[in-house]
Amino acid sequence: MRDSKRFRFTKAVLFIISALYIVLMVATYFVYFKEPFIDCAKRMLGAQAIALVFQAALNYVNFRSENKIVILATMFVSTMLLYGVLSAFFNLELMCRYYGF
Repeated sequence: MRDSKRFRFTKAVLFIISALYIVLMVATYFVYFKEPFIDCAKRMLGAQAIALVFQAALNYVNFRSENKIVILATMFVSTMLLYGVLSAFFNLELMCRYYGF
């Protein structure tokens, strides 16, 4: 018999990270989808969509697992992926001007 109350905090954290991806995608659209950065914003939205799909797969693995190390590993991977997307979001203008996209 599976205990549904086990590891509730980590499973809730991964759900919140998924919600943050959606908020970040909306923020990217409203903040960076302007004339000098349209191409970079399109690429960033594509990368964020791929990260959201990967996050959904991690959520599924986390939801189905009862093994503590698997749950903690998915939480670590999700957090690092969110960190990468957040740092790219805050540095998008600099990267676009530097690399000339």
